[in-house]
Amino acid sequence: MRHLLTALALAGCAGSAQAIPVTSTFNLDFSAPTQNFWGPGQSAASFDFDKFILGNSSFGIRFETGASTGTVSATYNGALSVSYDDLVQAGTVGIDLGFVGDASGGSFSTSLGAFAKATAYFPVIGDVTITNPNYSLATSSTYTPSPLDSPSDSDSFAPAAATIGPNIGVGSAQAGIDFSIVQNSTHSIDAVNGLVFATHQDSGEIRSATFSLSAVDSILLDLDLVGIWDVQIMDLSLDNTFSTDFDLSFDPFIQYTLGVGCGDAGTNSDNGFFCAEDGRLDTTLATVDLFSNTPFALAMNTSTTLSTFQIAVVPEPQTYALFLAGLGVTGWMARRRRLSA
Repeated sequence: MRHLLTALALAGCAGSAQAIPVTSTFNLDFSAPTQNFWGPGQSAASFDFDKFILGNSSFGIRFETGASTGTVSATYNGALSVSYDDLVQAGTVGIDLGFVGDASGGSFSTSLGAFAKATAYFPVIGDVTITNPNYSLATSSTYTPSPLDSPSDSDSFAPAAATIGPNIGVGSAQAGIDFSIVQNSTHSIDAVNGLVFATHQDSGEIRSATFSLSAVDSILLDLDLVGIWDVQIMDLSLDNTFSTDFDLSFDPFIQYTLGVGCGDAGTNSDNGFFCAEDGRLDTTLATVDLFSNTPFALAMNTSTTLSTFQIAVVPEPQTYALFLAGLGVTGWMARRRRLSA
């Protein structure tokens, strides 16, 4: 009896009501809690550089830098718009989906703790520290979300050039370095993903379709059964990629003389008779890739549960006309049986 009443009600709707376009908007917020930015399976301190950038341990400059911490967090807040007709005929039904970001609802930020050390190695006196600073870097960006975003930022540590002139006895020694370390970070958003899940109230039949929003998208559901369908958006996720890299630029020199009457360090032709030896090493500004992570997806979580909405499916006009005619014949036959009895 319930199915009969439902069918009669929907048939009446089909004959008198018009489909009403509906647009519903649901808050949809994603967030990535603070996590390691070196990438899955990497330690909390995944960059470590230790090399002679000039010469060797007999005469040269050694540069070391390494990270103690490296973290990233992110947000991506907005709303999912869903447009549909609340009254449709049985068959394929279109549902339009779109994502609209909140003003300044997107962000990412990174934090790095690290150290650097430059050491000069001279003949006779051995190694002497040129500079040994701790430093931090922070990249961040705030923006209005829209799929296919790729916000980026950079930060640098560039201390004043450091120079030393240690006592080497009879002679002279000098070394120095000018360096900078730059971090570049990018958080790329590719799509908002999810599942449209429809359940027929009377039969429990299920229809579903996945979506991946990089712009407004239209999905198709085969709502082939007359009746009320409960529709829900679920299994929401955010396709995203985070990448970061570090570059070291340096301009070092080291020189010494031993004895008396030495000319320019590293130029033997101007040395006097009592100059035992001299030397100089330098280089023009050079750049080294300290670290580039393998781009990976941040764990962008959402606790948002979107409300269920309904779509009423009615028979096609010719179908419910036959259906009502059938009901009339059935009623006439029932009356005949009662009269015959």
